[in-house]
Amino acid sequence: MNPVTFNDKIAEMTYADIQQRLMGQTPALDKLRELFPKWETSPLFLYDEPSNEAETTAIIKGVENEECFEHTPFPVFRLDINVGHTDKPHFGRYKAKALVANYPDGLAVFGRVDDLLHTEETYAVKAKSHGLPIWVFVHKVKQEHPGSTNFECSPDFMFGLFNKWKMADDIKMPVFREMCATYLNGLLKSVAAFNLSANAPNNHIAMVQPNQPGRSVEWLKARTHFTLIAHGHPANSASVRTGAKVTVDVEAEIKRLAHNRRGHSRTLRAARFRYARGKTIWVKATWVGPKEWQDAGGRQIYRILEPAVSESKAA
Repeated sequence: MNPVTFNDKIAEMTYADIQQRLMGQTPALDKLRELFPKWETSPLFLYDEPSNEAETTAIIKGVENEECFEHTPFPVFRLDINVGHTDKPHFGRYKAKALVANYPDGLAVFGRVDDLLHTEETYAVKAKSHGLPIWVFVHKVKQEHPGSTNFECSPDFMFGLFNKWKMADDIKMPVFREMCATYLNGLLKSVAAFNLSANAPNNHIAMVQPNQPGRSVEWLKARTHFTLIAHGHPANSASVRTGAKVTVDVEAEIKRLAHNRRGHSRTLRAARFRYARGKTIWVKATWVGPKEWQDAGGRQIYRILEPAVSESKAA
């Protein structure tokens, strides 16, 4: 993932829209501004899970008591998805980028799929590059029911192929309706799996920033992203000093993240919560290690985020 170029890929979807707008076609730019305020500087997450689609499905089906989009890490955030197959690396990777906004009437997602897993189901599309990149916009997204991998959304979704948004009449055709359902659902499953992983009590959120103190604030901000940290991470130890360099087995860390699934929420009711009373928060395991450390090479600084109360809905 390149934090600097992430926004360029999203912006490409609106550049094409400016040309199509002249012919009375899809207003992607309006959707972007309306539903994803200040998206360019919203938190950017890297979601890297080298497992398979079955694991993604298992994460969602494993949580049957919470709607998977009820709480999100931030009201609006950017998500870089990179999913592979542990046992079959030659299948390639599913790569997608998305803007996500959480509203009371459901999730809004504006994104693109740039590559597909090389499975039997997607062989023809991947081998011949049919339609890539795939563009999608969907809003008012709700999970059919907790634990389900099916989603409901507003009928005025948008779908694009070959760097071009499709006309509304095209989307009504059966062949496109089926294609839209397949790829919309695939992207939403990845977003749901990430969100459940982010909310799991034994996973934590960390901000990652280049360890280059001589750089400008703007330069550092442009290269800062967020990631998920498992509770069993080597840095989560009272013996680790603040700012220490910590070596991590990346594959082992990702496996820990995948298995820390079930989230738990509670509503703040005590009188001491003068301003936050009535709000629902996710209960997290306590991080006992330092709030800040470095990777083994000292190139990146990690900072654990532990908000007492977080707003998870966009205005």
